Amino acid sequence: MAKDDKFFSELIREIGIHLFVAAPARVIKVNGNHTADIKPLYKTKDDTGTIEEHPSILEAPILKHVGIVNPGDVVWVNFGDRALDNMNGNHTFEPGFTRLHSINDAVIVGIFQV
Repeated sequence: MAKDDKFFSELIREIGIHLFVAAPARVIKVNGNHTADIKPLYKTKDDTGTIEEHPSILEAPILKHVGIVNPGDVVWVNFGDRALDNMNGNHTFEPGFTRLHSINDAVIVGIFQV
């Protein structure tokens, strides 16, 4: 592989590692406001090769069709293309942040039957 091919392949991989699209997660706690605290099941590897767990995600919204979610459930989580912090009902909104595909913008879209 040519050096420029290797550079671009590694660059694409490095960018991809920091983009969150969807992941399985375990429910740690269900909150009273239709949200849950969750722990992504994927692990991550840092620059030195150390494998670590992702931090917990607090207050991930649970979509209405998902139904009852319990601690210990394994859920499927999608991550918003843009920040969801300023979302308020059905009104259009300015995301207010520049983050894209962030682990902070998790939404529970389903429960695995395990």
